[in-house]
Amino acid sequence: MDSEAHGEPAGPTRTVRRSARAPAKVPAKTPASAAAAAPQDSLAKGKRKAREPIEKTPEEKLEYLLTNPKSKLTNVDISDVINYENFLELPEDVQNRLCTLLPPTAFSTYTASVCSTHPDSSTANHGAVSHDAEDRMEVDDHAREDTLVRSPATLDPMVFSSPFFLSAAHTFQDHLYSSWLGKKAADDLAKFKEGARAGDIHADWKDEVWELEHQPVMTKAQRKKLISADLTALAKHGLLQEGDVLSYKRTFPTLDVTVEKDVLVEKIDMRTYIITLLLSPGTQKELPPFLLVHGAEEEDSDAKMLTMEDVIDPVALERGVLDVDGRVRYADKYAEDLAACSHTNTSDGPTDEVKKMISVRAWKSFTVWRWQEHMRRQTDLQIVQQRGGRERVATLFYLRGCCLSGQ
Repeated sequence: MDSEAHGEPAGPTRTVRRSARAPAKVPAKTPASAAAAAPQDSLAKGKRKAREPIEKTPEEKLEYLLTNPKSKLTNVDISDVINYENFLELPEDVQNRLCTLLPPTAFSTYTASVCSTHPDSSTANHGAVSHDAEDRMEVDDHAREDTLVRSPATLDPMVFSSPFFLSAAHTFQDHLYSSWLGKKAADDLAKFKEGARAGDIHADWKDEVWELEHQPVMTKAQRKKLISADLTALAKHGLLQEGDVLSYKRTFPTLDVTVEKDVLVEKIDMRTYIITLLLSPGTQKELPPFLLVHGAEEEDSDAKMLTMEDVIDPVALERGVLDVDGRVRYADKYAEDLAACSHTNTSDGPTDEVKKMISVRAWKSFTVWRWQEHMRRQTDLQIVQQRGGRERVATLFYLRGCCLSGQ
């Protein structure tokens, strides 16, 4: 119907144009183009063929099975693999070889030896036994083992279901899964053993590893309190007292030296809690007896002693003790500390982790000895006892933890 019939104004006519151009066709392959594409197809096939895995030898498959953590042995029931039925399926020469690896108790021909005084002993039923027979110990009776018949015929089938055998098999699975049977683990173990014999490396201290893995999330106030925890803080809380003996002991493996020295807390300033310490000169470990007896310090005040004042940090106290002893230089001690933190980079100077480790070791190197109340006035007993009858309290590191926790 025309638009004018409806009274609508006539408008311009829109013409829709369509493209009559035919789409481009892919040219068919000519014999020449097909010949040119053939080398490409063969090259692609050659590449795909090169990516195929190389077949492993039986020795390589066995090594993978027994050493690789992705081995199928890690996720199977080991009793389904190692059992008496599978043992019987092995060749006879292999069975005989495996029998030589089993303990004597795995064979039915084994008889346990008992003491001659035991009721089950064959000699107990035949009257008296000679004195030599009574005192004889059968820990390793090689003569009896030589007569033991180790063969598949005498093998006890229950050995494969023994809890001891299964426990060892499960341990093997755990080691296999943890990559402890691979070449890298063997190389690392050999390197560690060589370094341990030479004194260059040692196993990480378990308490230091625990502290690194369990770093507490501290507030700003707690961090400030931790930094301010020193010997004066211990004295303020009564964890260090006048008359206490601080026993220092530390071994330096690379120098083959063990330094031991006792330090006496002579005086504590009750206003500032600064501690004055006394120690013997040179390599002498013990303090003079007159210093170890309660109330006897004033009688022999002319004795040759060394005084350390204004020491509030165990790191400085340790350095002073080593300077007095004279056998370990501070540079050697610092080298030992760095060796214990070999996993950290110290090329730009000591890191916070190294400083913390040095501080922790200093705190742990001193042990506090103190009189019990019943011994404080018994001077006659103090003279004859070690450290004047004082008893071990704890290390400074432990007391520092008590101070921080408010105990």
